[in-house]
Formats: sequence, C-alpha cells, structure tokens
Amino acid sequence: MEQIQMSKGIHLTDYHDGVRLWLKSNVPWLKSVEYYPEITETLETPCAFVSVMGWEPVPHQPGNGQLAVNMHCEVLVAIGVKESTHQLDARNAAMFLSVVLQDNDFGLKAMPAKVVSADPDALDPELDDYAVWSIKYVQNVTIGMPTLEPDEERGIRLAVNPENMDDKNEYQPLGDFDETNN
Repeated sequence: MEQIQMSKGIHLTDYHDGVRLWLKSNVPWLKSVEYYPEITETLETPCAFVSVMGWEPVPHQPGNGQLAVNMHCEVLVAIGVKESTHQLDARNAAMFLSVVLQDNDFGLKAMPAKVVSADPDALDPELDDYAVWSIKYVQNVTIGMPTLEPDEERGIRLAVNPENMDDKNEYQPLGDFDETNN
C-alpha cells in the first residue's frame, strides 16, 4: 500500500504561479504568461493566460483533512491579428501547448495533466484583436491543510517493556525493530 505523503496541499495561487513559471521557462517563444482574465493593456504576442475554471472532488480521498480534486484548467494562447498567418500561427501554438501540457506536473505535487480539448476562443471582447485558442486540461491535485502536522510520525511503532509508555523515544518503527537489541 502506498503511503500518503503529508503536505499542506496546493494553494490555488501556488498552482497558477507554478504553471505560469513552468510555461515561461519551457516555452521560450511566449512573450508573457499571465493569469486570466487579468488583461490591462495591449498584449505583446504570442502570449498565454492560465486559468482554473473549476474543480470537483475525486472518489478516493486522502483522509487527512485535505481534499483531492480534479481541477479543470485552461491555457489561452493569443496571437496578434496583424500577423498575416495569425489563424494558422494560433492553431500551431495551441497544438504545441497541447503536447507540452499533456502528462505534465509543472514541478508541483500534482498528478500529470490530461489535455481534454483545444478550440478557438472568441468569448472575451478584450481579445478581439487577437487570434485566441483555448487548451483545456484536467489535473488531479490535493488542496487544503492536513489534520496532522507534516513532521508527525505515522505507522506502527513498538516498545518492549517501556519504562514510560508515554515517551515516544522508547518506541521504534516496526520495520526497525530488532529483538536482539532489546
């Protein structure tokens, strides 16, 4: 049986930052990678936006006060329409991003991402001056705080004739137990 790692889980801001930084470091042709929909000025393209659109709990939970979820995520890639091949460029960019997003954990404590779809996106009027494609993916992550502290030891511990039953130092992990030493 696999041992559950105790951690603080992923905070949504940390997840966004992890994906953004990974894309910035590994997709050098992107001139910027930002949160979506925080568009405040004219975009320098090609660029991308990262968004978490929602999540739902998964059937198997860690049982430690955290919540395991499938997050529904999206990366929007935008290409300026002044480029003569902007539609083709946008499709090619979406295809490339589909490949690099698939099975990626972005250096986070997360299961590998699974690409669901890639489609043209024309919903945001602020992006009308751009050819935009949306790459949607799902990723299983654990969110929330654990009920046990991360450094708290787990598992079966054993002591033979302890002097003080409440003293944790008198107990050894079962795997380390050697009858000849006691």
